[in-house]
Parts: sequence; structure tokens; C-alpha cells
Amino acid sequence: MTGVAALNWADERRRWSHFYAGRLADQLRQAVALMDDAPPHAVRPHFDSYLALLNATAARPDLVAPWLALVDRLHPQPVRWGQWAAWMGVLRRAADKAAEANQPARQAEYLAYAAALLLNTGQLAAALDTAREGMRLAEHGRAAWPLAVAGGSAAAGLRAMARYDEAQALVDQTRAGLTQLPPPHPPARAALAAALLGLEQMDLHRPFKRLDAALALGEALVPRLAAVAGIDPHDLANAYVRRATIVWVSGQYAAAADDLQRAAILFRQAGDALQATFAEANLGTVYYSMSRYGPAEAYKLAAVRAAEEVNARAQLVSEFGDLGAIYIALGRMEAALDYTNRMIALAAELGNDAELSRGRGNRGYALLGLGRHEEALADIEFGLDLYRQQGRLEGTIVTTIDLILYLSGTGQTQRAAQLAQENYEAAWREAFPHLRIVTARCLALFLPPAEQETLLRQTLALARQHARPMDEAGCLFSLSAVVADAGERAALFQQGTALLRQMGCPGWLHNPIYQTGPETNNQYGCRQQNQRDIHHGRHRLAGQNGR
Repeated sequence: MTGVAALNWADERRRWSHFYAGRLADQLRQAVALMDDAPPHAVRPHFDSYLALLNATAARPDLVAPWLALVDRLHPQPVRWGQWAAWMGVLRRAADKAAEANQPARQAEYLAYAAALLLNTGQLAAALDTAREGMRLAEHGRAAWPLAVAGGSAAAGLRAMARYDEAQALVDQTRAGLTQLPPPHPPARAALAAALLGLEQMDLHRPFKRLDAALALGEALVPRLAAVAGIDPHDLANAYVRRATIVWVSGQYAAAADDLQRAAILFRQAGDALQATFAEANLGTVYYSMSRYGPAEAYKLAAVRAAEEVNARAQLVSEFGDLGAIYIALGRMEAALDYTNRMIALAAELGNDAELSRGRGNRGYALLGLGRHEEALADIEFGLDLYRQQGRLEGTIVTTIDLILYLSGTGQTQRAAQLAQENYEAAWREAFPHLRIVTARCLALFLPPAEQETLLRQTLALARQHARPMDEAGCLFSLSAVVADAGERAALFQQGTALLRQMGCPGWLHNPIYQTGPETNNQYGCRQQNQRDIHHGRHRLAGQNGR
């Protein structure tokens, strides 16, 4: 009896094992069918069940085809839902399964998606390695789509490392490679494949000498994508975000704000509340440039909370730095120092040299505001060296102003005056008003009174023309210290005070860097505006997830 029972039990185990195996296969096929019919918002509440099913069947070699089919149906929705860590594991398994099945094109696609996620989490070296492997396999498998996605991620990683020449070479290489491959299908994906490299080209053309080319590319690219039948709203939103970066750099703040508001709407239509929040964080950057510090701070704090939830460390670096700049603008130097320290630590950990240079320069400025001059000098020189090595003109000009402030504040007036003149000349060789304004205000500190007044009045007109109220306030305060008429001095000072209060940053009235008045001629009256690196970044205006 015991032997019969044991034999029967063994048979029963095999029968039930086969039954459940069949059920798992059926469940995979049913899940694929449901994904074909259900909109993403209907699937989202059941993502945990789908993930559990994928995990339960991952080791089954007989279920590779339906397993990969479910992954294909789900992507990129889990990325848009913020399920980054879980989906990264799925993509890595999918790449392994495609490799076992000798499907290099499919393997390349999964690696390309994984590289984009690694980039978003700040794992720059891993993202670059993964993207390059995806590119190699895409070329082997003659697959244009994964080549474009992987090439874009690799270029973005190199940009974050401040390896701009390598990034440009890689974009050129990838664009050339796409011409040798059959276009992907459907037509919307084919259009986007070429656009991905165009978007990277826009970012790489942000240096001032090439900004016109970037603007022209953005103006042509976004309408072209918008006209493509079947384009994913998410992809179009990313294009708006990238174009916003370019027009923001050029000082077209209203146009940048319009693009970002459109992007946020499109992201939400695509079910990506996370990227909508990051687009609004970029809107906060635009508001910062317009001296609207209250909404800028609110958007940035919301982005920090969202980024922390999904471990979006690349985004966190940018938002910490932006909050530091906002608190500098508000005269809250201790808060500025706190967030800038967080930015520097994370940027150094991630190897993000593009943001590290910005962070060190901004921390130097905050330390100047706190009267910690010697500590400030170390950061200023470090940031300045990095900007010069990276060939980034704006960062170099703005951080040089920090150095001038340090030299002036420590009695090295002659050297400060020489640098101010050189910096002014460098800025005026470029057609960007904000650089001209800040360097002119700085140079005015070292001119004879009559020349100083003339230059400041010209700069005040330029600040008003280009709607830069913080610079306008700085010019008013500086003028209040040099004009001869006592009544005009008082009036100018009151106008500057009113502007600061209107912008929500009266803290500058009590900060030693910005203290001035009708009876003073403070060498620190040169207030540096827009002390930020204009890369991405992502952000870097952000918005690169889920491609």
C-alpha cells in the first residue's frame, strides 16, 4: 500500500505540475491579449500582478516567446509609472533571453532601454557601457531603432561627464549608421529614430557659438514630429522639453515656458505624471530666470520629492543645484549652502562633471555671501578650472565674476579690475544679453564715477529691455551709490528695494554681497545673476526618461 500511495502521489505531483505549467503559459498569453485591448491606465493597477507573472515564468525556457511578448507589450509604461528598479531587472532578463535565442536586434533594444534607465538613475558609466553594447548589437542585427535609442543615451551620458567632443563624435557616428539600416516601423517610430539623434544634436549645440544652429534645428524638428501620424504624446513632449532648453538659453523665456507647459500636458496624456513633474521643474528654472522665485522654488521642491521616490539621482543633482541657485537669489545663503553641498556630493559620486563644475562655482558664491572668503576661493578656482577644461564659456564668465568678487573683497582691486575688463570683453563677443549685463555691472565697480554712471544707465536699459528684474534691481542699487543728485539716489534705492520685495527676495537687503544704499559705494554691489550651467539635464532640463 505504501508503494502504491507513493507512486500515485508522484503521478499526482507530475499531473499538477503540468497543469500549473499550462496555466502559466495561458496566463502569459492572456496577459498579452489584455495588453493589446486595454489602455495603459487600465493596466496600471495590475502591474504588480504582471510583474509577479513575469518573475514566476522567467526561468521557463519553453515560455520565452510569450514572456518576451508581454515585456514588449508593457514597455515603456512601467518606466512612465515610476517602476524603475523593477523594470530594470525585467529588461536585463529580457536582454539575456534574446541573446540565448540569438536575436541581436531584440537584445539591442532591451539594452538600449536599460541604458536610458541607468542614465536616469545617475549610473553614468554603466549607462554608457550598456548603450555602447546595444549599439554594437543593433549594428550587427541591422536594427535602426535600438541604434538610435542607445546612441542617444550614450551621447547623453558623455555630456553629463562633460566629454562633449566624444558625445558629438558618437552622435555623428550614429546618424551615419542609421543611413545604412532599413528604417524602423511603424512610421512614427521611424520619424522618432532620426529625431532622437537630432535632439542630442540640439543639446550639443548649446555652446553659444553654435546656438543659432540649435535653434534652427529645434524649430524644424518639433513641428515635424507633431505632424507625424500616430506619434506618442510622450515622445512629442520630450521634443518640447528639449526645445525649451534651447530657447531658454537664448533668453526667450516666454517661449520656453510655453513649450514646457505643453510638454507637461502631453506627459500627463501619456500617463507619465513623473515626467510631467520634471517638465514643471524645468518651468521652475524658467521662472527663476524671470526672477519669479516663489513658483520656481515650489516646482523644484516637488521635483525633488518625485525624484527621491524613484531614485532619479541624475534629476536630483540638477534640482539640488537649482534650489541652491534659487536660495542664493533669495539671499538665503545657509539654505543655498545646504542644497549646493548635496548637489556637489551627489555629482561627485555619479561622476557628473558637468554639474560638479556648476555646484562648486555656486557654492563659492554662497560662501562669499556668508563672509567665508578663503573657503570660497577654493571652490571658485576649482569650478573655474573645470569650466575652462570643458570649454564652457558661460560658466567660465560667470565664475570669473565670483573670482572678481573675491579679489575685490580681499583688497586685490587692481587684479580684480583687470579681470573685470577681460571678462566684459569676452561676454560682449557673444550675443547674449544676460552675460553682457552681469559683466557690465561688475566692470562698473572699477570705473571712475562718470564712466561708471554711464555704463550702469546703459546696463539698466538693457536689463529692462530683456525683462531681467534682478539685474534691474542691481543696476538701480549700484546707480544709487554713484549719481550726484541726492534725491535721485534715494529714488533709485527705493525702486531697487521695491523690486526685491516684489520678487520675494528682500533678504538681499541684509546680505553683505548686495548691501548698498544712497550713501554707500559697496564693492559688492555687483550681483551675479543666473549663476547656473546651461546643459541637462536634464536636465539639464530634464525629460529624457522613457525613450
